[in-house]
Amino acid sequence: MNQRVRVTSPQTRLALRRRTDAMRPISRRAGRPPIASTAIDMAAAERALRRQRRLAVLTVLLLAAALIALLIAADLASGRLGWALLFFAPYPLLVLLAAAHVRRAERVEADS
Repeated sequence: MNQRVRVTSPQTRLALRRRTDAMRPISRRAGRPPIASTAIDMAAAERALRRQRRLAVLTVLLLAAALIALLIAADLASGRLGWALLFFAPYPLLVLLAAAHVRRAERVEADS
């Protein structure tokens, strides 16, 4: 009679160990010193978080405005030009908007 054997990857064992480590408080994890409460400037962290939220909302609003403008431009363009505009224009627009957002987000991080 064959006996069933459980076979697991070493990666699975690591993931399970990490999950149990995540349950423990940070200061008790092996190899990590406890975090002093004075090491974290909570006011600065909250200011940075508020600035990043404002930046995210601004980016979403700019994206919505750009897509609405693109739809209006495609509607005003004739036939194939309108379709080509809808097909090709959003991607460079998204790349430029994403690059600008990342640059501004990094500036917020650097200022904090």
